Amino acid sequence: MQNKVKSIGEFVKEIAESKNLKPSGIGKMINSTKQNVSDIYKRSTIDSELLLTLSRELKYNLFSYYDDKEPIAGFRMEETKEWQSKIDNLTVELKFTKELLQQQQEIIRLLKEKEAYLNK
Repeated sequence: MQNKVKSIGEFVKEIAESKNLKPSGIGKMINSTKQNVSDIYKRSTIDSELLLTLSRELKYNLFSYYDDKEPIAGFRMEETKEWQSKIDNLTVELKFTKELLQQQQEIIRLLKEKEAYLNK
């Protein structure tokens, strides 16, 4: 569904229609007119406050329209790379910690065996 449309207004319209909402219904939700909602559908940009209001009323993150548009897509890719790097580092650290724990448990086991042997 996302971003097959050309503009943010068309995206809002598509989401509204997928929820079987007509411009008059949305107008009531956002305290506006049917005509104003129809005009919103034609816009190539929408004020962030209005987009937030529409998102809330439609129960859909309309800001997601911009997720694959630059520079947002680039920011997301860079952020994803950073998080993946952190995950990779933590995975290596966890593996090392587990190995260290196993070694410590083996040392404890051997010391208990030695203690039991010496107490005989």
